[in-house]
Amino acid sequence: MRETIPVWDIWIRLGHWLIVIGFFFQQISGGDAEYIDAHATVGTLLAGWVIFRILWGFIGPKYAQFSSFPPPNPRLVTKSFKRILTRQSEEVPGHSAIGGVAVYVFLTLILLTALTGMSSSDDILFDGPFAPLLPAAMVSFAGTVHPILSDLLLVVVAVHLIAITWHVIVMKEPLIRGMLTGRKHAFDQEPGDPHAFSRVIFIRGFIFSLLILSFTYGIIGIYLGW
Repeated sequence: MRETIPVWDIWIRLGHWLIVIGFFFQQISGGDAEYIDAHATVGTLLAGWVIFRILWGFIGPKYAQFSSFPPPNPRLVTKSFKRILTRQSEEVPGHSAIGGVAVYVFLTLILLTALTGMSSSDDILFDGPFAPLLPAAMVSFAGTVHPILSDLLLVVVAVHLIAITWHVIVMKEPLIRGMLTGRKHAFDQEPGDPHAFSRVIFIRGFIFSLLILSFTYGIIGIYLGW
């Protein structure tokens, strides 16, 4: 049996699965006036999580840090994609080149979708918290772009699910198990110091996630009265 090491900390894993739940809730609730308040709350919390994930990319454990991602250049991404098509595993515990780019794409789209939603208004039932602060033209633009970004995010998620299915069924890589247990094949790499399962990482993530989510919801949900 191959040696495994701690790779994905509890905050990466918890965030990943909460994003999955939040994403599907947003897709279902987006066009229903009955759930607009819940839709707004979840969107705010998703934005807060993205801010935390960006910060965690600098202060988190080794494989959560952006510095551990392969450089996002076209040559490496193309090479990574070809390896997937030819069923060649990339022997890295963390993200491959194409996997790292996927993280950047997801974070960007989720944040932009949330921000445009917060900046939108239908002039009847819904006003985002930023809408009263922005010129009418920007509010109108945000309202037009928001559903487009939401649909684009849906397409990216579909591609992601196809890729996961390929990795798990065709390439026999236990990616889902890795995101559940946090452990992956070491491939002769070290877990980093402090490692993903260490007490200091748990406490650091707890403090910063609580602060950022509380600050985000406090400013947007309470101070701006959303």
